[in-house]
Amino acid sequence: MLLLISLTPISLGILNYIFKKKSFFLVLTSYILTFLFIFLAQEGSMVIGNYSALKGIEFEFNVTIRILLLSFNIFSLIVILRIINKYDYVFFSLWLLLIGSINGFFMSRDFFNLYVHLELASILTFLLLAYDKNEIRIWASLKYMIMSLVALNLYLIGVGILYSHSGTLNINYNLSNGINNLAFSFILTGLLIKGGFFFLSGWLPNAHTEAVKGVSPILSGVIVKLPIFIIYLLYSSIPDNLKNFLYVFAIITAITSSFFTLLQDDIKKFFAYSTMSQMSYGLIILMVQPSIFPYFIIYHMFSKGFLFMIAEDIYEENQTKNLQELKGVKLPIDTLVLLSFLLLNLSGLFPFSLFILKDNLSLSYFLEINIFIFGMYFYKLLSTFHIKKNFSYKYWYIFIFIILNIFGITFYLISNFSELSFLKISSQYLFFLLGIFVYFVLKDKISFRPIEIYNFQNSFIYQIAFLLLIMLIEI
Repeated sequence: MLLLISLTPISLGILNYIFKKKSFFLVLTSYILTFLFIFLAQEGSMVIGNYSALKGIEFEFNVTIRILLLSFNIFSLIVILRIINKYDYVFFSLWLLLIGSINGFFMSRDFFNLYVHLELASILTFLLLAYDKNEIRIWASLKYMIMSLVALNLYLIGVGILYSHSGTLNINYNLSNGINNLAFSFILTGLLIKGGFFFLSGWLPNAHTEAVKGVSPILSGVIVKLPIFIIYLLYSSIPDNLKNFLYVFAIITAITSSFFTLLQDDIKKFFAYSTMSQMSYGLIILMVQPSIFPYFIIYHMFSKGFLFMIAEDIYEENQTKNLQELKGVKLPIDTLVLLSFLLLNLSGLFPFSLFILKDNLSLSYFLEINIFIFGMYFYKLLSTFHIKKNFSYKYWYIFIFIILNIFGITFYLISNFSELSFLKISSQYLFFLLGIFVYFVLKDKISFRPIEIYNFQNSFIYQIAFLLLIMLIEI
C-alpha cells in the first residue's frame, strides 16, 4: 500500500504520455487513487523485497507523514486545477511524475533513496520551470539545475563517507550509531544549498521568478522544504555546537533576506526573497523545537503557494511583474484582503500563524527587527494596488484555507490565553507600524532598488566557504 502512494502518480504519468487525449481523466484518477491509498495505508515501516533494514530500502508511514501527504496532494491538486487547460499532455505527465517522486520522498528512510526522489523531483522541476522554452526561463532553469547538481553532489559525497563508516544507508540505523562528522558536513551543506537559504542558494530568486504558471507555487511551497525535511530526520544526530551555529546562521539569513525582499521591484522576485526568509524561520523552528517543523511545512506551503498564485494571475492579467508598472492597478476587494492576510500570515505578527509557531519557541528578540522590515515591504507591496469595488470570487479555495486557519488560531489562543505576552504583542505592532511609517517617509528620498549579489562565481564562493566553516565547527 505504501508503494502505491508513490507508484500510482508515476504509473499514471507514464500512461498519460501514451494516452494523450485522456489527460484530465488520468490526472483526476491519479489524485483520487492517491488520496484513497493515503487514507487506507497502515502505519508502520516496510523494507522492499523482505531484506533486512540494513541492506534494503526502508519506507515509513505514520500520522505525521499521512498529514504531510494529504496536505501536499490537496495543495498540488489545487495548483493543477488552476492550469488544467493551459498545458498539454507532456506537462501533465511530468507533473504526475513529480507528485509521485515527492510522495515517495516523504516516506523514504534510506539516504540514497531520498537522493533518488530528490534528484528526480529536481530534474522534473527543471523541465517544468521553462516548459514554454522562453530563453530567460531556460537560463533560470539551467542555473537551478547546475546549483542543484552541486548541492546533490555534496550530499552524495557525504553519503559515500557515511556508508564507508557504517556499511549501510539506512537512516534509523545511522542515527542510532551516530553520523560521522565529516559526512555530516557535506550532507548538511548540500541540503542547505538545495533548500533555498540566503547566501547559499543563488538559484532561487530567478527560478521562482521566471517559472511558468503553476510551477512557482510548487517550487516555493514544497520543493525548497524537501532538503530541510532530511535535516529534520537527522536532527537527533546534530551536535549541539552545530545546532547553535545553524540557529545564528538562520537568524542572520532571515533578516538579510527580509531586507532584500524590501528592495525588489518584481512581485514574484519579491515573494522569492520572502521564501528565503521563511526557510530561515523553518530552520530556526527545526533547531529549537523540531516536533512542530512538519506544521511549518504545511502552513508555509499553503500561505506562500497561494501568494504565488495571486502573483501569477496579476502577471497574466497585466503582462508585467514590475511593481512600478503595476502602480495603480485595481484589484478586487477580496483579492486584496487575501493578499493582505497571506502576507500577515508570514509576518510573525499576532495572531497569525507564524506568531503561533514562534510563540512556542524561545526565540531571540533580535528577530523582531524582521517585523520592522516586514512593515516596510508590506506597505510597499499593498500601496502599489488600488481597490476595485467588486468581488472576484475566484479564490474560494484560499478562503477555505483562511477559515480553517482562523479556527486553528482561535483554538490556540483560547487554550493559551493566559500565557500570551501582551507587552511582546504590543512591541511587535509598534515595530510593524514604525516600519510602515519609515517607508512612507523615505520612499521618495531613498531609492529602494534591487541589489544583485548572485552570480555563479559568488554563489560557489559562498557555498565553499560555508562548507569549510561547517567542517571547522565539526572538528
